[in-house]
Amino acid sequence: MILQPEAEKQSNLRALPRVLVSVLSYNSAQNTADTLRSLQQQTYPNYHLQLVDNASTDDSLKHIAREFPDLDIKVFTENLGYTGGNNRVLRQGVAEGYDYIILCNHDIEVDEHAVAHLVETAKFHCDTAGVVGGIEVSLNNEPRRRRAAVATAKYSKWTARASWLSQSVANKFMPLEVPYVHGAFVLFTSRAIRLEVLMDEKLFMYFDEFDIGFQLREKNLRAFVDPRVVVRHRGASNQFDSREGYLMQRNRLYMVQKHGLWYHQLFYHLYAGLIELPAKVCLRSLQGHTRFARACVEGHLDAWRGRMGHAGRRHT
Repeated sequence: MILQPEAEKQSNLRALPRVLVSVLSYNSAQNTADTLRSLQQQTYPNYHLQLVDNASTDDSLKHIAREFPDLDIKVFTENLGYTGGNNRVLRQGVAEGYDYIILCNHDIEVDEHAVAHLVETAKFHCDTAGVVGGIEVSLNNEPRRRRAAVATAKYSKWTARASWLSQSVANKFMPLEVPYVHGAFVLFTSRAIRLEVLMDEKLFMYFDEFDIGFQLREKNLRAFVDPRVVVRHRGASNQFDSREGYLMQRNRLYMVQKHGLWYHQLFYHLYAGLIELPAKVCLRSLQGHTRFARACVEGHLDAWRGRMGHAGRRHT
């Protein structure tokens, strides 16, 4: 059979994995617009781009809809957090028959081959890949070094802290297996989602990448990073944001409770309660960041009380 050019093009397109690229946004018109423009330039031909608004309280959605009139936009009626919002997207992607679902922060930019590279790596490791990520750099001109957007294997169940892969990783061109992939721009395989590798909605946001890493190993799946994919990430503009302080402190204790053994938990309670948290509160208060210090204490106490997810209403 001799196919006409258009029919041949459609046939070739159907042979490629279907990819859903989803941007989760909340109260951010300009950053989201920059991200969408970046994602619209992708060379990979068989992908669908959508925006998911996580119940924004400003007029950002109106601005986005005006600038991108043909964009597929979904709107949640309540803020489900990073974890809850993206879980809905992951389930949606599998239900609609996508092979891969790429989750994107609303404050990133990537080059035009980013989606193609993630898909290529996922296909190459099709028997084991659960998630695939890239290399993160700052868009805020911060004086920090380029870093791989993955944590090292030295994530500590004793202190719930992790370091990041070194500068040298950014100079490699071959995908590498890693323990954890940062969530700013990450591909999930449909296989992983069907095996219930999903985000823990009790976290709301932050530390989700480490929890996913634990889940992948439990399901005999792997995480990979493709150093060809560079994710330019703005991140938070306020270093001492009280919401971030609350959630980070709360989720650290929760992660130790969820994944640590009894001796990890005992050590962390003593370490955080008697050393780290008092020192942090004193230092930040002396620096004038009393609201941030108070939020950290509230986060730690709420984890003790089991107040997760939306529980910290003042901060989430």
